[in-house]
Amino acid sequence: MQKKHNLQFGCQGCKNPVCFSIFELDNPSSQVVCSQCKKKYAFSDETLKRQLKKFEALCRQLVDSEEILSNTAVGIDIGEHQVKVPYKILLTRLSSTLDLIIGDQPVTISFRIEPLRDLPITA
Repeated sequence: MQKKHNLQFGCQGCKNPVCFSIFELDNPSSQVVCSQCKKKYAFSDETLKRQLKKFEALCRQLVDSEEILSNTAVGIDIGEHQVKVPYKILLTRLSSTLDLIIGDQPVTISFRIEPLRDLPITA
């Protein structure tokens, strides 16, 4: 598993995205730092770290299962009609988010499906 910055949330200070990897949280003294305003975030709560790890693992499994899921669909019943939405569309069109309360602030943590596309290309 590559140690990419797959998770992100909006900085409570400057509102810019703060990108991080669950691997950064393995060190008990580690902090996530906003690259824009340098605000520091500590994820010291073990329950929160466990939930984040499970969320990232779930999102990764969905991406890893694309080959199987591309042949399946989610059926939505509306009255007597049924609409089938292929998982392939769900994987590429929907955002995966986890809404948490950190301290007294609501925080939405997003899983970035292809974080390598977010990085600038260096020569």
